[in-house]
Parts: sequence; structure tokens; C-alpha cells
Amino acid sequence: MGPLLTRIYKKTFWNTYDHIGQLILLNLLWFLIFPLPTFLIFRYLPFTGYTQLTFTFLAGLLTHSYATPGVFALTARLADYQQTHLRSFFSEAKTYYLRTLMLSLLFGGIFFLLTYSIGFYISVKIGFGLLGFFLAGIQIWIGAFALIMQVYLLPLLVGKNWDLKPVLKWSTLLIILKPGFTILLFLQALAIFILITITGVGAVLLLMSIISIFLNTALRETLREMDTTMKPKKKPTSWKEIFAEREKEEEEEKRTLKDLFRPWDT
Repeated sequence: MGPLLTRIYKKTFWNTYDHIGQLILLNLLWFLIFPLPTFLIFRYLPFTGYTQLTFTFLAGLLTHSYATPGVFALTARLADYQQTHLRSFFSEAKTYYLRTLMLSLLFGGIFFLLTYSIGFYISVKIGFGLLGFFLAGIQIWIGAFALIMQVYLLPLLVGKNWDLKPVLKWSTLLIILKPGFTILLFLQALAIFILITITGVGAVLLLMSIISIFLNTALRETLREMDTTMKPKKKPTSWKEIFAEREKEEEEEKRTLKDLFRPWDT
């Protein structure tokens, strides 16, 4: 796990360093489409109670399903050392909008039902007793598993352009195959979210860009270590292609902190 995490940290850092301007603009676009309108609707809509919450939830759901996959799609290209442009954001967001919306509804429904069910079993002690606590505990584990699946859902969706079934299947398999590693990724993504959000301005400038490039890099390196591309690998047909592949590997791995402080020496 150690070497894999080192590669993920290293490549996340350099991908962020190389494209910091693009990541800031991308995050600003995400913020203007999703968090800002959702907050304004919650704050200024002339309703209260459940009506206010319903409109806020719908606004957040619809704008998140458009903006967030757009960010993930572009940072997935950057994590794979491909060229991309900010203008591609809207076409990518449109491509993944419905599938992201369906995933959001699916997991939103799961978390809602689990929350209601857990509260029911814990509160109704008479008639259930220890069985109620046991059933509530099982559902807490199911909820935790569903929460940790978020580490892979969008990176797989935008990286492979799959339908929902293989996305859900591979998200589940990766957790089963690498449980400790996946939990660590989730906790680190959560830490990034908290640390950037509490700065205030960081949420506007870098929050989703940094999280998405970290998770996209993590998925890419995990699949490379497992030698799992999920598609037939094209064999090189010439010496030029063979050396090009080796050169690409070297370019991904060779930079150190020296390049940061003394770039003129490289």
C-alpha cells in the first residue's frame, strides 16, 4: 500500500502544480453552478420548513448532477496526462448529467431509508430489544459501505464512460479487494474537504478540483497496480511505440521536489 499511496500523492501534487490555474477556473465554474445557487435558494426563497428544504434539495440535486461530473471529467483527463480545455466542461457535464442524477437519487434514497430505519429500530425498544440494535448495526455498516463507494463512483463513471451497472459493480469490487486502502482514501478525501472548506476562500477556488484530481489519480494508479484497464490492452506494433510507452512512464515518475525549487536545473 505504501508505494501506491506515494505515487498517488506525488502525481496528485504535480498534476495540481502543473494545472493550478485551470483547476482554479474549473472550481470557480463548479461553485457558480452548484453551491452558490443552492445557498441562495435556501437563504432567500420566501418559504420555510419542509418547503424550503425541498426546494433547496432539488436545486442542489440538479446543479450537483451537472457541475460535479463536469469537474471530474476534466480532472480525469489531467490525471491521465491528457490535454483538456475548460470549454469542454459543459459538453462533459451534459454527457454524464443523467447518470450522475440517477446515482444521486439512488444513494440519496438509500441513505434516507437507512436513516429512517435505523432510527426506528433504535427508538422502538419494546418488541425488538437487542434484535433492534443488531438490525440497526447492520444497516449502519450498509450505510458506511454505500458512503465509501463514493470514492470510486464518479471516477469510474467519467473515466470509463460506463452505464450505472458496471460503475456500481466495480465500485463494490474495488472496496472488497482493497478495503483498508479505500477507507484510507475516503478519510483523506474527507480531510481535504474539511481543511479546504474551513478556509472559506478555498471552497470557492479549489475544493472540488483538488478532491476530484486526487480521487481520479487514486483510481488510475490503483488500476495500473492491479494491471486492470477493464479493456483489451493494445500491444505496441513498433519500436517507436515501445520507447514512447517507456518514456511516458519515466516522465510520470522522475520529478522530485528539486523541480519545484530549481526548475531551471531539469
